[in-house]
Amino acid sequence: MRRLVLLTAALMLIGATPAAAQLRATKALTLDGAKNIVAAAEAEARKNNWSMSIAIVDAAGELVLFHKGDGTRPSNAEFAQRKARTAARFQRPTKSLDSSVTAGRIQLLAADALPIEGGVPIVVDGQVIGAVGVSGGTAAQDAQVATVGIAALIVR
Repeated sequence: MRRLVLLTAALMLIGATPAAAQLRATKALTLDGAKNIVAAAEAEARKNNWSMSIAIVDAAGELVLFHKGDGTRPSNAEFAQRKARTAARFQRPTKSLDSSVTAGRIQLLAADALPIEGGVPIVVDGQVIGAVGVSGGTAAQDAQVATVGIAALIVR
């Protein structure tokens, strides 16, 4: 019995993984960061006379901040949030998913995704820490506003 205990203890020590290998350093989007993104995105939309809804989500796709511009349609609020959630959870711009569905990969539609351009992940040091979703203009305008918003976070 004693041999079994010693053998088990020895195996545990050999196979033990250092704490650093069990954890990873992650960055997280803060509310202040989300506010900077919304301010820059809203400024870009106003500069172009576009009325937009802007959603900022964390890496899990959960809402951090939402901004509904004056004059936006009710559907824009939902679309902005779903675009942001999709970009965060799939860790890629929704435009790439849009192209995939157009090419026939319709199984993406069963994954609670909104594969319409306008959702852009927030990537810091190679890690997706959240996403921005915008709705209210054309798909390209939505993506432009999201990208300008993200640039404000990266620069500051």
